[in-house]
Amino acid sequence: MKKLAILKTLHYADIFDFPLTADEIHKYLVEPLTIEVLKETLSQMSADGGYYCLLGREEIIRIRQQRERWSGPKLKKARKVVSLLKLIPWIKLVGVTGALAMENSDADGDIDLMIITSPQRLWLTRGLVVTFLRLIGQYRRPGKIKDMVCPNLMISEEALEFPDHDLFTAHEIVQMKPVFDRGGVCQKFLEANQWVKEFLPNAIKTNSKLKTQNSKPQLKSQNLLLNLLERFAYRLQLKYMRSKQTTEVTTPSIIRFHPQDIRRRVLEEYQRRVDSLKISG
Repeated sequence: MKKLAILKTLHYADIFDFPLTADEIHKYLVEPLTIEVLKETLSQMSADGGYYCLLGREEIIRIRQQRERWSGPKLKKARKVVSLLKLIPWIKLVGVTGALAMENSDADGDIDLMIITSPQRLWLTRGLVVTFLRLIGQYRRPGKIKDMVCPNLMISEEALEFPDHDLFTAHEIVQMKPVFDRGGVCQKFLEANQWVKEFLPNAIKTNSKLKTQNSKPQLKSQNLLLNLLERFAYRLQLKYMRSKQTTEVTTPSIIRFHPQDIRRRVLEEYQRRVDSLKISG
């Protein structure tokens, strides 16, 4: 059973051609094991250069190393862009997500960002973010993907808990690489998603080490005006998106774009592998 838990964890990572270190196996274990038991079990398994992978899949170690080299410049660019985006006062947190968050990006990959905003400022913030990225020529769009910035997940502080509770979403949450945090929102985000422990019992931590900045209170008159602008921004952008909308989620508190939504495909593939492991014992 102990080895089976490790094999399940390696199988999930293998879907993404991603070998794991011993520390990463412990963090992303799909079933609870103490660090002592894990080390004892891993001592009976072979590692190549500090990486563990499925038998016959050693080539993904080279793939991971190559993708780390491709990811470095992308992360550097993300930090530069975020250093400007954080000037928008309603942005509470910006994190890198997807493959890049794990430094597992392809050479032609983009830069996915998750942005958390102040309550009732989601769509106003998105309008400013998209406008800014277009002005500096860094907004991802069809035909222009490589190294472009894609703010494909934006949520309001009033909707921190993710609605989908599954292994894929749990990974997306704990793999998110925070770049900017204002007012300790990263910790609030993790605390709001404690359900992650059902799928990744060792992964979530709530002791954020990021330096935070406090928000300044706004006058009531300012809030009234901004609330009107928020509603206008919501209706205007939704009208523009409506004709192109497919699987995207667009509500007053959540904006979620997935041009190639792989969540269901990954979960189905993982379940197929787990079932195969059960059959083989």
